[in-house]
Amino acid sequence: MRFIHVGDTHIGKVYKDERRNEDVKDSFRQLIDYAIKNRPDFIVHAGDLFNEGDPSLNDLLFVTDELNKLRQNGIKIFIVPGSHDIGMGEEDSIVELFDRNGLLVNLNSKRYIKYTDEGVMLRGETYHNAFICGIRGKRSRVEDEIFKKLKIASSDPAWIKIFLFHHTISSLGEQFKDLDTESLPTGFNYYAAGHWHGHRDNIHYNGGVIQYPGSTEYCDEKEMVDNPDRGFYVVDYGSEGITGMEYVKLKTRERDIFRINCDGRSADEIESEAKALMKKNYGKLLIIKLEGKMRGQRGELDVASVKNCALSNGYVYVSVNSSKLSDKDATSITLQSKDIASVEKEFLKAKGYSDKEIELADFMMSAAETKSDISGVIKRIEDAMRQ
Repeated sequence: MRFIHVGDTHIGKVYKDERRNEDVKDSFRQLIDYAIKNRPDFIVHAGDLFNEGDPSLNDLLFVTDELNKLRQNGIKIFIVPGSHDIGMGEEDSIVELFDRNGLLVNLNSKRYIKYTDEGVMLRGETYHNAFICGIRGKRSRVEDEIFKKLKIASSDPAWIKIFLFHHTISSLGEQFKDLDTESLPTGFNYYAAGHWHGHRDNIHYNGGVIQYPGSTEYCDEKEMVDNPDRGFYVVDYGSEGITGMEYVKLKTRERDIFRINCDGRSADEIESEAKALMKKNYGKLLIIKLEGKMRGQRGELDVASVKNCALSNGYVYVSVNSSKLSDKDATSITLQSKDIASVEKEFLKAKGYSDKEIELADFMMSAAETKSDISGVIKRIEDAMRQ
């Protein structure tokens, strides 16, 4: 028996350039084509099928057509909604539309999950000798409460038990976590994880293994540079449990990554070197990383000119990253905190923002994460301005 584990396909408007959004769709097509050719028994998707909770009609039709191919070939797909699959102020997800039309199985449909005062009752499906269940992602930083209250209904005997979830766990690093690894339910052979866009595998937990396939296409520059492999897992299992795993890579655009040492160099010199490094091509991705302390000021750099030169050479994506570039007026800030929230506050404090301004910034970030009613955000800003 065999299944595919994929996640974070992010169909929709990830980039301003529609050519890159077509790349996102192409990765999804590659997945579907692989499945039809290699005939897995089923697919599990660990969330973020879409990039937003209210996808366009064009994106809905695209996913409908691709999922129809799976249905016509008898390949079932099980999914938990991810943080991006949930719309503004909604509890239900757009993936429920596809569940009701038989194109996939939403493991967080009301027939599978029930919230009570005593806990969260979770059921699953037993399919091809595999028990499959899972919990959806959240928009905001996740508290462990739902997992502490989680009660999983007993299943029919199965060769393998699979748990789907869409969270970054502490095993990936305390600074990134929205869930302690130990909060995951025990007793599963395979933990099909999503939300972390990097490819990470073989995280052992309570006799099982946690696997992160990562996103199927680059969603930002960091992924292009630090974790270039995009793909999904193919997992073999039998009466003795998991018998084999393979990471299948998807085809992505070629990348050019240039690092320029800017120490003591003027804006014109930096721009000239960046342009000289470029070569005529047909659709590559370009990342230029500027590092060091330049002569003059960063504002003198004509980034638009560099980007226009890159586009004229055929690049479809251009990033000029100056996060490690300083100038003659730069002063360094040493941060002591380790968790993301504290680092943000410490940095703003070092930059001279008042406690009231930092508090307001923190509130706005929280509102954005949870998709709070915008009127409440505006009222908070107005109140702050009157003080």
